[in-house]
Amino acid sequence: MEITNTVLLIFLELTFVFVVLLLLHSQKKSIGEIPFFIMLGMLLVFGEFLGGSEMSFNALDYVSFQISPVVVFVPFMAAMLLVYISDGVLSMQRMIIGSLVTMGVFFYLGDLSRLQMRWVTYSVTGTMPLEAFDFLLERTRRSMLAVVCGQLAALFIMPVIYSRLRNTGKNLFISCAGAMGAALLLDSLISQLVSGSLWSDRWSEFTPLLLVRLFCGVYLAILLALYISKMGRESDSRQVKPLEIFFAFFGSYGRSKALEANILEWEGRYRLILENASEMIVIADRNGVILDANPAAERKLKSPKAAGESFFSYLNEEDSRQFKRAIRQAGIGKGSTGQFYVELADKKSGEEKTVTYMALTVTALNIGALEAFIIMGRDITEERKLEAEKQRLNEELAHSQRLESLGQLAGGVAHDFNNNIHAILGHADLIGFNSQLDDRTRKHLEKIIEIAEQSGGLTSQLLGFARKGKYRESDFDLRVLIQRTAELFMPGSTDIEVAVQTAEKPLLVSGDQIQLQQVILNLLINARDALRMTADRDYHLEIKALDVPPAEVPPMVVLTEELQKASSVVLISIADNGCGMDENTMKRMFEPFFTTKPVGQGTGMGMAMAYGTVKSHHGVIGVDSVQDRGTEICIVLPKLHD
Repeated sequence: MEITNTVLLIFLELTFVFVVLLLLHSQKKSIGEIPFFIMLGMLLVFGEFLGGSEMSFNALDYVSFQISPVVVFVPFMAAMLLVYISDGVLSMQRMIIGSLVTMGVFFYLGDLSRLQMRWVTYSVTGTMPLEAFDFLLERTRRSMLAVVCGQLAALFIMPVIYSRLRNTGKNLFISCAGAMGAALLLDSLISQLVSGSLWSDRWSEFTPLLLVRLFCGVYLAILLALYISKMGRESDSRQVKPLEIFFAFFGSYGRSKALEANILEWEGRYRLILENASEMIVIADRNGVILDANPAAERKLKSPKAAGESFFSYLNEEDSRQFKRAIRQAGIGKGSTGQFYVELADKKSGEEKTVTYMALTVTALNIGALEAFIIMGRDITEERKLEAEKQRLNEELAHSQRLESLGQLAGGVAHDFNNNIHAILGHADLIGFNSQLDDRTRKHLEKIIEIAEQSGGLTSQLLGFARKGKYRESDFDLRVLIQRTAELFMPGSTDIEVAVQTAEKPLLVSGDQIQLQQVILNLLINARDALRMTADRDYHLEIKALDVPPAEVPPMVVLTEELQKASSVVLISIADNGCGMDENTMKRMFEPFFTTKPVGQGTGMGMAMAYGTVKSHHGVIGVDSVQDRGTEICIVLPKLHD
């Protein structure tokens, strides 16, 4: 019964000591690391005193072992293994050095106390016999020397065994138990060798002590594995090399690891910035071979693995020369070049290639003996599109302002000219009332009247362009107007395939039917002339009159704010596959008296009158033409609600 109680007491002490260490370790964030280290130092010193006093457990005459190596030093070694597992090699290195310093201080204070007790001229007294205290210090000193050698070797071998087992895929308990078992075996052997007990008559104490320590080591390995699994203290960032603890202690490992950690930290920051940057970042050598590229660069280059490719392969010939000059300039000045612009072409074959416009800067970078360059690129494709759109809108605004000015000028001239025409016709009528005119004179008079009436028609067109003409507005179905106009056009266009498409429901608009019919007829005649200027194709002319929402209006037509707010609009489209127009012709096609037809075949007022008439009907007109491929003219008019 006494033996059982004693064994239970030993295990309770063992468990209590280790649980306290685990509690202190788990609270390091709140109370700091100092209480945990103080506890370890106290265990070390207290264990040496217990070892010096040779407090032992005697179960039977042949079973005897000291309590200190079991109750104190087994938890101490388990705590050191915990430090290695949770905090790493550098913390283990500091713990070993701290243990050596603690033992050294204990040696110094113990020898100093013994010297005071033996000094003849120095009087020292105490409640206990000085000889007994001196004997205790001597035994403790001898015991600590054995412990220093044994535990120092154990503390070195324990991380080696743990890392080896862990790196080969063993679970946490097997790794902890293997490390504890190997360390306790080595510690026990070296301690017995140093103390000389291994070869003495006390050999009978070694085997029971070793077995008990191994059993206690496995028991604490279970607690340690449960604690680490519960708290998640094991670092799995990388596999630790088994001999790293030796390099840490005997080499300049601490400083190297600190520098390595610093480098890894900065590399992590660099990678974080590089991989999340929205701009293209490429590192290339002098020959343009890509050494590294961030994900944004790989997306711009449309290459999942750009490293190893030539940056020149993504540039055209002119941009390649510009890029070479930038590399040469950066290499000479050892600095950054100014911003220059290139086009990145898609290297994929068999697909429609897309061009990305980039603004690049090149900066020299020395990587060891390798001369490299950092290429920073900003995608300006959208900026280019916005700039082109802005330029187009400015041109349209200038064109609209020019037509407005011409309209005002034409309106003023047409009014004065129309008054003169009426005066000429009035006088001609008065002359015609004279019955005494001969036939020759009457023919000349009729010719004058005919020319004056033609000039009057021209002034009507000018007034229509200037939006100052007189219209007879009425509500009508545009589908009927389209059909009638097509019927008027077809007799003289039998060589042209004409397709007419209209909406199923009525297209009610408000306006002058005669003026709108004249506009559509003029557009059809222009399309017929454009078709007959080509001889290498079949002639096709398509006329559409549809009811569409504003969002479906072709982009060549710029809707007014009123038309954009409407639920639906009337779209008239006249498309041919004729000769088309170049850019300069399209810019001037609505100007009065501008024509591409030979002299005597056109006045240049057809498109100008169409522009003015559509504007006066609160509509818009747009043109899309490709030279030698055809032209499409779209008119959008406001629709009357049913």
